[in-house]
Amino acid sequence: MWGAQRRVTLDVLLICWGIGTWLGVNGLYVQLPLLVERLPEGWALPSSLVLAVQLANIGPILYGLLGRLRPHASDSPYIYGLLIVGTLSLIINAFVYDMTTVIGGADRSLPFLALVFGAALVGCTSSVLFYPYLRHFRDIYLATYLVGEGLSGFLPSILSLIQGVGGEPECLPSEDSTQLVPHYPPPLFSTTVFLVILGAMSAMSLISFFIINNYRVFDSEKVTQTVETKDENIVEERESLVAPKWVGVLVFMVLLNAVNNGLMPSIQSYSCMPYGTRAYHLAVTLGAMANPVACLAGVWLRPVGARVLAGMLLAALVPFVYMTVTALMSPAPPLQYDVIGEVLIVFSWVVVSGVVSYARMWVYGWVRRGGARGMRVCGAVTQLGSASGSAIMYFVVNFTKLFVQPDVCAPLST
Repeated sequence: MWGAQRRVTLDVLLICWGIGTWLGVNGLYVQLPLLVERLPEGWALPSSLVLAVQLANIGPILYGLLGRLRPHASDSPYIYGLLIVGTLSLIINAFVYDMTTVIGGADRSLPFLALVFGAALVGCTSSVLFYPYLRHFRDIYLATYLVGEGLSGFLPSILSLIQGVGGEPECLPSEDSTQLVPHYPPPLFSTTVFLVILGAMSAMSLISFFIINNYRVFDSEKVTQTVETKDENIVEERESLVAPKWVGVLVFMVLLNAVNNGLMPSIQSYSCMPYGTRAYHLAVTLGAMANPVACLAGVWLRPVGARVLAGMLLAALVPFVYMTVTALMSPAPPLQYDVIGEVLIVFSWVVVSGVVSYARMWVYGWVRRGGARGMRVCGAVTQLGSASGSAIMYFVVNFTKLFVQPDVCAPLST
């Protein structure tokens, strides 16, 4: 792949463009260890965030409707519009993320969640909009775009590790000395600075796409219209998608995405925060880094056999159960005040995140045998799993008492 003749400048631009895909979602996700301590939703904030992200799947639906109304329209204006929305959402959120709105008699982070929705539109729509645009270029450039997409999760994680969380809160008397209130040590730089940096990266993605789309110097790297038409018109005999093995794989994909995009992010604060802000911070950032690493492994390495994958998932079931149990036992999980407890919970989250991410990539590779129809069905069940998992966990976290957040500071004794 890398030995083929190619334009390195185009590779760099495609990587920069790919960085803008899931940058907003991944960046806001790794800020959760700071935000759950400062926004009114507290430890329930992640469940609201994942629901806002899933609502952004209205993007592909709207794009599909526009495609029917304007079947011959260029994809470029839609891509420009998405990247502009994503960039503005990040920059505006940098200055309004801590503003609240009273809903149902309680403070809610409506501006923050609305702008999360705007940033998530880019990632949710990129799979149906950015990938088709790449068909204009030679196949070798798909890999470099995927590198950029992987970096959209890796770079915010590195930035978050540099930022840190400042440390554990200190309980000090209020001004009237009637209660103890938490004071949080500041991180190396604030959430505002973090989001402005992400906004700059998103703007870089927009500029990169503008250059790719408008500079004629890259025309030599594009495929001819004849080749495109031939590729699109190839018809092969495909397996039936209602065959038992297809049904099994698609059900498996629903469960994977319900767990990965619904259950895990919704309970992570309850699982990790009892061990300290540092544990939650490391579990989030290192787990987010494990995701793109696993995805890139799925792109460049020969896929493992089905039995090996089953063995990996069975092995990951042990830390997954441990993570779930610690969340249910919150705010007093096992080994809460031991270093081994902190190490164990971080290790569990990183391992499970990596294995589940690789399993999802494995399924994406397997369903390619079904052609475009198989990929579309896989995309549909992916969104079904993500949306259903997010909706269920939002209800469970916010309307049941299975997961408990303690008061940061104990009340003053009278």
